[in-house]
Amino acid sequence: MSATDGTALRKVTSETGVIVREFTRPSAEIIARLGRLPIANISDAMNKHGVLHHEIRPIWPGFHICGSALTCGSLDLAVKIYATSLIQPGDVYVQASGGISEYACFGELASNGVKGRGGVGAIIDGAVRDISGIREVGLPVFARSVTPRNYHYPFGQPYGSINQPVVCGGVLIKPGDVIVAGDDGVVAVPLEIAVQIAEAAEQIQADEEQKRAGISSGRMPIAPIEEQLLSAGYVIR
Repeated sequence: MSATDGTALRKVTSETGVIVREFTRPSAEIIARLGRLPIANISDAMNKHGVLHHEIRPIWPGFHICGSALTCGSLDLAVKIYATSLIQPGDVYVQASGGISEYACFGELASNGVKGRGGVGAIIDGAVRDISGIREVGLPVFARSVTPRNYHYPFGQPYGSINQPVVCGGVLIKPGDVIVAGDDGVVAVPLEIAVQIAEAAEQIQADEEQKRAGISSGRMPIAPIEEQLLSAGYVIR
């Protein structure tokens, strides 16, 4: 049998494709804590890691979501439908689409599937379509672009996975990681460090609130900043 024989290809890929139905999700408490925090503070707490590519934006502004990642690593329609059927309340559907912006891989019907099962949003590393329909469904969706053109299905069915680690927007995301997304963009917090990141981001937020109060009242201390600038070689006249 030759290396290009279709039967051989299907056999190999059918053994490598993995679909996981159940995985560990973060607690409701940690979702609530991270969901209250600005995305920028979470990014700071993670030393700027975990931020998805800046092109992945809300398809219209005003969203702020937080939930557990349910990952799909395939562009095939059947695989994606099966992935959305596994959504549980509070999940964020994460579609690893390789950053392809010319073909839509998510639309109104998929948004109905996610929303109908209690999903709180979708992160698409690619293009979406049916914006009016998605708006009517009310599902917060983040994507790289919008286009009416989609793939000719079936497409890529032998490849991919569900609820396996994927790279989305340049970031490794595992099922159960915490996704926080809003007008600033999208950040993924690994489940195993979610508590520590929440604590650090909460402290950053508390420090910023103190600074904000000082700025508003005109009591922002300038002397320490002047010392820093002088030490850096500035001349203040």
